[in-house]
Amino acid sequence: MGSCFSSFSEPSSALLTAKVITLNGTLQEYLVTITASQVLESESSKGCFVCNSDKLYYDEFIQALDPSEELQVGQIYFILPYNRLQYRLSAQDMAALAVKASSAIAKSSKKGSRRSKDIRISPVSDVNQRYKNDQRFDGEKRFDKKPLNGNGGGITRSGSVRKLQRNASRRAKLAIRSFRIRLNTIYEGSALE
Repeated sequence: MGSCFSSFSEPSSALLTAKVITLNGTLQEYLVTITASQVLESESSKGCFVCNSDKLYYDEFIQALDPSEELQVGQIYFILPYNRLQYRLSAQDMAALAVKASSAIAKSSKKGSRRSKDIRISPVSDVNQRYKNDQRFDGEKRFDKKPLNGNGGGITRSGSVRKLQRNASRRAKLAIRSFRIRLNTIYEGSALE
């Protein structure tokens, strides 16, 4: 009476590995059971420790893995410097680690790709500090010399909108107008009726 589909796939080798994000943001995968100290030796990371990504909590201290503890299959680990053990994990730190992990995983999955781009992750606090120390950055510097628009300020429409409005038929102009009418502001905390 009905149809049934079934599929079988071999388990991916990526699921059978422990993934370690190194200090420089690269992903290392280990197929065998390996301890935290062996990972640090293989990466020649002196003054560093290994931590489990699942044990990172906001506003708490980072928990280092015991050097004899084995890495678990399917888990993501970070190699971090020892000085990170002294500070609570901020939201900026968590975001930086999440971006570092996702870019390392994305980069490793594209190893055969011709367009691999080098990605460098810096914590937000480091970037902000760098800009504070740089006296030449005033926050309003533009790289091109063109003004924002002909009268010196404001926001201009994109070329495609200008072209549509210039060359559009009456029906298209009505559609644009009705679209603008339907848009309104949604205020926070307001209940929908």
